[in-house]
Amino acid sequence: MPIFWDEVAALCCSASRYQLRQGYVKRVAASMPMLVGSYAHADCQDDWLRHRSSTLYLSVEYSQGCCQGERILNVAKFSKSGPRWPSPGLRLDSIPFDRECQSEKKHKDGETIESSCRSDGVSSLAGATYRCKKLKTTIRCNGIDLPDWDNTFVCIKGCGPATPKTLELAHGEGCS
Repeated sequence: MPIFWDEVAALCCSASRYQLRQGYVKRVAASMPMLVGSYAHADCQDDWLRHRSSTLYLSVEYSQGCCQGERILNVAKFSKSGPRWPSPGLRLDSIPFDRECQSEKKHKDGETIESSCRSDGVSSLAGATYRCKKLKTTIRCNGIDLPDWDNTFVCIKGCGPATPKTLELAHGEGCS
């Protein structure tokens, strides 16, 4: 029998001894693998990189989701009077990322830490080389700014005026 979050909250916050003796604890304990499994699935990434500015939307997504399948580069260019992201009238161009850019360097665990894009490519990444860097930032927690780090691909070569200077790694992705 599935257990619901309101039941878990009720158990944790206000369960009586009688309820505990009636097997509620056993139900919660038996449901823990299901609860942990749902958290593991929720951390699954459908996209790898993102960039959003006033003139460009760019993402690199996995064709099968959950870090599986081919990486697809999606690009939409904005005009001052045209549709913005997200908008039903926006045209999104999609091409295989590996046709446009190649992983030049990888970390010992296999994660890409540097990627170069073909100079004759068709996207705004053409001719650029990106390197993964940890950038110091802050995160607000209970009204206090705490130090934090963002993993970001930074353009290090071939960075033209239409080339994104940074590509954000999706939450949960890293470049140790």
